[in-house]
Amino acid sequence: MSDLRELYQEVILDHNKRPRNFRVLNPASHEARGHNPLCGDRITVYLTVVDDIIQDIAF
Repeated sequence: MSDLRELYQEVILDHNKRPRNFRVLNPASHEARGHNPLCGDRITVYLTVVDDIIQDIAF
């Protein structure tokens, strides 16, 4: 189980250093905003959906 935790830790650190899809998607067909009042974090998620299939996603 330790190896699995180490792997997840590496993945989390890698995504923190090099986030994927971190941009404003323009034009986006869908947009949602979230806010965590406990820590103050805010996020906006953008989607481009065509024929009920996600074509692109960004945050």
